[in-house]
Amino acid sequence: MRRIAIAIIGSFALGYTLHPFGVSAQTSKKPSVQAKAPAKPKTAPKAEWRAPAEPAPTTETTAPLSAEDAAQLLAAAKAAAESAIAAPEGLRAAQTPPTEPLQASKPIDESEELLAIDRAFAVNLVSNGPLKAYEALMSAEGVLHDASGSSPAGAAGAQARFETFPADVTLERSPESAMASGGSGSSWGRYVIRRGDSQLSLGRYVTVWRREADGWLIVTELAAGRAGPQASATAGPLPRKPPSVAPRPPAKSASN
Repeated sequence: MRRIAIAIIGSFALGYTLHPFGVSAQTSKKPSVQAKAPAKPKTAPKAEWRAPAEPAPTTETTAPLSAEDAAQLLAAAKAAAESAIAAPEGLRAAQTPPTEPLQASKPIDESEELLAIDRAFAVNLVSNGPLKAYEALMSAEGVLHDASGSSPAGAAGAQARFETFPADVTLERSPESAMASGGSGSSWGRYVIRRGDSQLSLGRYVTVWRREADGWLIVTELAAGRAGPQASATAGPLPRKPPSVAPRPPAKSASN
């Protein structure tokens, strides 16, 4: 019994002695490959706000435009525009289309365009006289009508109507409105024939226009007026008007 007890005690002592070595051997072993931890994303640097740089002060100063200077510039622009149409052929030249097509930002209002042509025509009447002004804008089929009848067609009509127009008499035309579409239209307004301060005749007109190769040209015009309140024998005779081209048929006698 004594030997059995000593054997049992020895086995317990041997197990207790070997147990720490087993634990230390297991803890000392390391895995051959260790998983790398994911890299932390780099944070973008914060944007720093900077105040905008102030522009360097300029030493040059612009003086404000006075009312007198503005009036002079406006008068110069108006004079340049009138001088462009002062020549007898100025209106046709102003209407000549450019060699290269222009891309307009919006469609052209033909009514406004025709009214501008009629206003320029009124300036040309005073600057160069009615003969040259009408010759420049008469269509080959254009005819002028008034109370005395109709003129020949084309430039011959302007010559027949205004060839004997006195040099000291002016024909002042005042366009009021215009209406046009599809290359044809009409304009209307008032007119006054003056000799100095005396109104020899005044009335109204209606002009029919057509857009041709040379621009807007007069197809027909009807003028109706009366003697002015200041017309008198001392002012001289009114400009002669040509007779009607188409003779009037003889009056038929009453049958018995």
